[in-house]
Amino acid sequence: MTHRPYPQAVADGRVRPVASRSRSGRVTPSRRRRRRLAGLTRFAVFLLLIFIAVWAGVRVAHAGDDPAVYSGTAYTVRAGDDLWTIAESQYGAEMDLRAAVYAIREANGLESAGLMPGQALTLPYLEE
Repeated sequence: MTHRPYPQAVADGRVRPVASRSRSGRVTPSRRRRRRLAGLTRFAVFLLLIFIAVWAGVRVAHAGDDPAVYSGTAYTVRAGDDLWTIAESQYGAEMDLRAAVYAIREANGLESAGLMPGQALTLPYLEE
């Protein structure tokens, strides 16, 4: 006897319909609805997983762009301050001030060296 998984044979030789089909051989409407709902649920879970993967990837990719990631101290710009004087007063003369000015610009995403009084800066920790 060959194995025939669908439809199943009954011991007396008659063919018994599978539970998802009516006696006429058609898929019942309730079974069709359940299949459709199951398919939509699987699709929604798939989309959710894709969304989570993209969100996590973007978070990881941009983790170094946030000035809060830099360890350092906050500094409020006063009248007459520029990056050079801030670097000199905060890091001292023994530090390479060009590197300190560059690090401050990078940590705060500054396009130019111009500062406004009251502007908040993050001064990154620099190794000597």
